[in-house]
Amino acid sequence: MIKSYSDMYLEDTCSNLGSMMEYAVRIGFDPVNFWKSFTASELAEQIEKGNPRYLSGFSGYDYTNMVINMPSIKHRDTYKRMADIKGVLTFNKYFWAGYVLGELQQKTGISFFDIERKLPFETVLRMYSTLHEADFSKFYDLAIKKIESVSEETNLKKIRLASGLSQSRLAKASDVDIRSIQMYEQRKNDINKSQAATLYKLSKALGCNLESLLEKEII
Repeated sequence: MIKSYSDMYLEDTCSNLGSMMEYAVRIGFDPVNFWKSFTASELAEQIEKGNPRYLSGFSGYDYTNMVINMPSIKHRDTYKRMADIKGVLTFNKYFWAGYVLGELQQKTGISFFDIERKLPFETVLRMYSTLHEADFSKFYDLAIKKIESVSEETNLKKIRLASGLSQSRLAKASDVDIRSIQMYEQRKNDINKSQAATLYKLSKALGCNLESLLEKEII
């Protein structure tokens, strides 16, 4: 795995992410939905790219306002406010969750958006009680196991199922060998490296864009 940016920015960035979540909850935002909005924002993308301006040039307060004001870049549902906040909230857990997810992203190079899909923010919050006093390596090991345990269907399989086609029917409609389709769906063959003619025949049979069949590497 390749780190997203230098360790010299790690403490500032993670602290800002923690402060962002703590502040967002304090002013009335639902933490789960706010984090989803962050993962789909330009701010998350700039951090993932290692843009120094975003890594150390702003505060957690600035991060919060960016998420509120930046349009989503991945069409994710926007944040929503908590209907009501009753009792005393433990704000430290929101800081901790934002911090450790920031460190996880930096060390793995996985996008915040993809981490959220496989390790939801609410799951991380539930880990707070047993891991917040432990070394980060314990959270990291458990987080990676959870991420890797989530099986993800390929785009080819998702589109095929949405089209109501079996593998054999797709093979006949596209004139692509059924074994090749199986190998792509099982990730034993990389569809990104397949011949353009094969992608064209599959996309035509499925009625989708050729690019929709390509896979984005998550890890």
